[in-house]
Amino acid sequence: MEKSTDDVVAIFDKTNLVCFGRFVIAVPDGAIIEHGAAELDGRFSVYRDQVSVIDNVIASRLIETEKEKEYLADDEISELPLIGKVIDGMLPNQKLIFGARGSLGYTIHSYIPLGGNIFVLEVDNELQKEKRIKEMNRIASLLRLRDDSEVPAEPGFCVDGGFLDIEPEYENTAFGLRFKEFPDVRFSIEMRKNLEYLRDSSSPSKLRENARERATASQLATFFSRITTLREGRRQLDGWEGEEILTRRPAYKDDTDAHEFRFFSVGKKQDALHPLLDIRMHTGVDGNAKARVKPSLTNEAAVALWDKLLPTIRVRRPSDASPPIHPAPTAPLESIVRSGDTCPQSGWWKCADKRKIDGARRRTFKAGEKFPLVLANGGVGLWRTLIGDTLQIAKVEWKLTEHAQSYASSADKNEHGVSQTDSNTKDGNA
Repeated sequence: MEKSTDDVVAIFDKTNLVCFGRFVIAVPDGAIIEHGAAELDGRFSVYRDQVSVIDNVIASRLIETEKEKEYLADDEISELPLIGKVIDGMLPNQKLIFGARGSLGYTIHSYIPLGGNIFVLEVDNELQKEKRIKEMNRIASLLRLRDDSEVPAEPGFCVDGGFLDIEPEYENTAFGLRFKEFPDVRFSIEMRKNLEYLRDSSSPSKLRENARERATASQLATFFSRITTLREGRRQLDGWEGEEILTRRPAYKDDTDAHEFRFFSVGKKQDALHPLLDIRMHTGVDGNAKARVKPSLTNEAAVALWDKLLPTIRVRRPSDASPPIHPAPTAPLESIVRSGDTCPQSGWWKCADKRKIDGARRRTFKAGEKFPLVLANGGVGLWRTLIGDTLQIAKVEWKLTEHAQSYASSADKNEHGVSQTDSNTKDGNA
């Protein structure tokens, strides 16, 4: 029996704000959240609760690198002598593995154990390995754990189980929802930062016109004419101007009838807070196969679910920060620890080293995390000084400046007390 609009409204009695990328969405309590791999100048993914088997994960990758060599000629292998090599990263137990999926350059995997998880940053076709290793180490040093329910206060990028305060050139994220009340429904969001051009060829109206032409050419015009359009047109969604089309397609051969909803906006050029936005919702899904079971929602209920979710998607703001739940402080303010030590107290910690460092000097750490090494200026040889490469991996001291209980009250300020709304670019804060 199909569920009604009232059934949809009921699941929104209690909602939670969820962070993905630089954005948030309000989802029903109990919704099943699925983070896709993020693109942050490389593919960023996570093995949840797998840190105890990190040696097996690394061993599996090394087996893959040997198989990759089988597709390369001897002269190509000689140009990439590091294939199959493992080096230490700048964090404790971090490993970087070199492979090659082609002859254009190295495939490099950075395995970052943090808490119970293994975070993985992967890049392909890399020839400037020294520069890339430094960047992958920098990203590893800025990564921190994040509970699924946490919406961070500071600017940055939410990934599955973690958080990064970085501004990469390439920046994509994918996010999905499932609902225990409507098990056949799949809701997904893809966001992609544009560079110098906009990809308007993927708009729903253009794709639909192409589909109509193909249907006519393949004598499926009758099937196409039976598609029910529930709503179609331009729609404004927070900072995005785009198109939406909501349809219910008929059954065909082994496929059941099913809803196919889509909103698409090309976004803006070179703007991480206004990326290409592609939102989709399907009913009739079984496993990963579409149109396999009868939809659980009526047309009106499907539209109601869509309209409940879409208006809540927006850029994350400091005021969205989730109130932390922490025990009473166990370490006094001004406590000093060193890189590699375990954090004794959740809160804001500041790098006490006087040298210029790569990345923020003031960061949040949770009790139990390892304090990172940093890339610090100075202490290098004459040649590297002359060519401007003066950063080196260094152990530094970290000073506790604010306990975790104060996150919510001070979340809107940076270390100089300036509102993040004023100190960050664009009209958002993520």
